[in-house]
Amino acid sequence: MALDPATTSDTFARYIEELRTLWKDSNDANLPFKVKEAMERMLASTSPDDPWMAEIIRDADPSRELYRDPDYGFVQMGHVHPEGHGNTPHDHGPCWVVYGAYTGLTEIPLYERADDARNADRADLRVKEVHRLGPGVVYPYLTGQIHSTQVAEPPAVVFRFLSADLTRILRRRYNLETGEVSLIEPLA
Repeated sequence: MALDPATTSDTFARYIEELRTLWKDSNDANLPFKVKEAMERMLASTSPDDPWMAEIIRDADPSRELYRDPDYGFVQMGHVHPEGHGNTPHDHGPCWVVYGAYTGLTEIPLYERADDARNADRADLRVKEVHRLGPGVVYPYLTGQIHSTQVAEPPAVVFRFLSADLTRILRRRYNLETGEVSLIEPLA
C-alpha cells in the first residue's frame, strides 16, 4: 500500500513535494542528480522512529510502492532486503532510477559491454565499478546503464526512485555466465 504524503510525517511529505517541484522541469538533464540530492536530504532527516519509516522497517516488505505521482508518473519504491538478496544485471530501458540506502549495505556493480554490442541477443559484460550504498549513500543510474544489486550487510532498507513505471517499459536482463540478453516485456 502506498503512503499518503498528506498524512505521513513531514520528512516524507517534504521529499515528495520537492520531487514534484523538480519534476516540473522534467527535460532538465540534471534531474537524476537533483533527485539524488533530494533523496540524500530525506534520508539524513528521517528518524527510524518517524511513523512512516518505522512502518517500512516493521513490515519488512521486499518491495513496496510508497508513492506514485498522478501528474508526472514517477514512482517511489521502498525495499527491505534480507541477507542474500540480489538480482542479475539489468537495465531500465529508456528510464533512469535513483537508489539510496537508509540501513544496511547494498553493493551495486555497474557494468560495461566488453563486446561491440552488435548482437542484441548477447552481451559480454565486465564490471566497470562497484557502488557501495551504506546509510545515506545515493546513486543515480542513467538511461541504458546496466547494473545489479547484492545485499552485503542486511537488513538493507533501500529507496528506489523510478522516473516512470518500469512495469510498462521494455527492459533487458543480462546473464553473466551465458552472455544471453533477455527482454523484460512490459505488462499489458
